[in-house]
Amino acid sequence: MATLNDIAEACGVSKATVSRVLNHDPGFSVGDETREKILSTAAEMNYEMGKKRRYASIRKKLDEENGGKLIPGLSRAMKIGILAYSFPRDSSDSGYYEAIINCVMREMKRLNPAMRMEFRYIHQATYEQLNGLDALFIMGKFSVDPYNEQVKAIRYKVIVDYPAPENCFDSVQVNFKDVVYLAMDYLRQSGRERIGFIGAKDYLTRLSDGKQLPCKDARLAGYENYCREKEMDLSEKVWVAEWFSAEEGYQITKKAIEAGNLPDAFLCAADELALGGYRAFSESGIQVGKDISIVSIDNLPYTSYLTPPLTTVALDMAILGKTAAMALDSQIKGRDYPLTFYTPVELIERESCVRKA
Repeated sequence: MATLNDIAEACGVSKATVSRVLNHDPGFSVGDETREKILSTAAEMNYEMGKKRRYASIRKKLDEENGGKLIPGLSRAMKIGILAYSFPRDSSDSGYYEAIINCVMREMKRLNPAMRMEFRYIHQATYEQLNGLDALFIMGKFSVDPYNEQVKAIRYKVIVDYPAPENCFDSVQVNFKDVVYLAMDYLRQSGRERIGFIGAKDYLTRLSDGKQLPCKDARLAGYENYCREKEMDLSEKVWVAEWFSAEEGYQITKKAIEAGNLPDAFLCAADELALGGYRAFSESGIQVGKDISIVSIDNLPYTSYLTPPLTTVALDMAILGKTAAMALDSQIKGRDYPLTFYTPVELIERESCVRKA
């Protein structure tokens, strides 16, 4: 079990400083960065300080804010479920949901350093797997019945990366229309007018039986809307792979090359597709950033190390995770109405798209 000395050593401060910060000593002044570091380190180490006294204090405060209602998870460990397409170390995970999940966990511990939490991965997409949970994070595209008894029994719920069903609980999303329009505007401002799209089929997982139902990808819908608004020709410029993976990106890009009449640029719906596309273009003697421009979506860590480095619209996974945790935290502290949050995006300009002279 972690001690004050362990936290002090990890943060490079004295044991007394750690103690006074964790006790929220009102007469002690310390920089915000140091305070944040101590609290987050304590949370990561699962440090429990004066547990009974802290629980009593926090429980009293939250009970007052919540009209005297019982706040679950303070007298025992709060059971928090995480339902996702894939999980850390899953071979199907490109890193996107793993990054969000890790941020959710860290932020929940930082926001509630005295609260005991048990995170449970839901590996089977069925309602029965939700029994006994106090809170639930849903990561990605799931068809959920908000009136199902198991769902209704979970007091705190947040869905990440997809709208909440009937807006019945909190949703943290990226506005993919904004993402696509940002990328397309950039390509056109760079002198590209013939812009193709490389995407993949998308699916909605039905929670009742785990069946995957085909649905239209929001990025493809955004691309089509943009082209219609700008009166751009869509014919023979859309290529759709079976899945969002580097291998599928490689195969679908090869098909586009073999078909001939390549556009001046491609918008790739995900970095994994662009990664496979790089290989296909290289094998065909087509230089990315010179013969063809590519802009992608995600900004996964490897994109800056590709040759040339990949221009991409960054979906900040850390902010998605933190926002989801903050949404759940505000529910725990008394908010009883659903909210929808849209996180910011940013275009990261690199060498895969060079402006025409």
